[in-house]
Amino acid sequence: MEPYIYSSKASVSGAVLAEWAFESQLFCETCVIPDGCRDFIIRESLEEGCTWFISDLSRSAYMVPVSAGERMKGIRLQPGVEIRLTDLVSWLHNKNPADLFGSDQIDEFCVRDKQLAVALDCLASGILTVQCAAKDLGISVRSLQRIVKSGTQRSPHFWLSLARIRRAGRSLDSYDSLSDAAFAFGFSDQAHMTREMKKWFNITPNQIKANDEIRALLCEPGYG
Repeated sequence: MEPYIYSSKASVSGAVLAEWAFESQLFCETCVIPDGCRDFIIRESLEEGCTWFISDLSRSAYMVPVSAGERMKGIRLQPGVEIRLTDLVSWLHNKNPADLFGSDQIDEFCVRDKQLAVALDCLASGILTVQCAAKDLGISVRSLQRIVKSGTQRSPHFWLSLARIRRAGRSLDSYDSLSDAAFAFGFSDQAHMTREMKKWFNITPNQIKANDEIRALLCEPGYG
């Protein structure tokens, strides 16, 4: 028996990348990797009943222990989406959180600044430096830093590095060697890429290549 069942589907909402569902069949730990997104999550367990929360932007991978029979479902928001939490909490006071799924209802509580969205798209495009991104956008580095930091509480370097490491992680099998992969994604050498993967994912490139769960997670909708 597999320890859990996971599924995801494309979004029907402008503020959302995807919806997903998770059900544990055994006690296990499941990995969460940085994807640049915040999720609205409903969690159901025998111990705590039904609760909801909004995930934070993670800077590194972490493990989540889940009990047998525990279920979760989530709405993965677009990178950079701001949630009007007070309005959402007020709406949920008289509503079932599950009503947010399979509709565009959550758009009512989400804001995505157009200037921020353009900046994040540029930083995820494969561009090599924050300076190059600012030049492509026709703004100063300081302006880019202000736009991104004020909208996400993360720096442009965070977003550029996250997009690059996610692309590199899911593309390792496309290269004859790790050195070739490191060169292709703009790392100074293989050791540099390995350090970055350990920082973001807590495992090495060779461990990623051998880990089906991580490889599948890197192919899920996310930033970069």
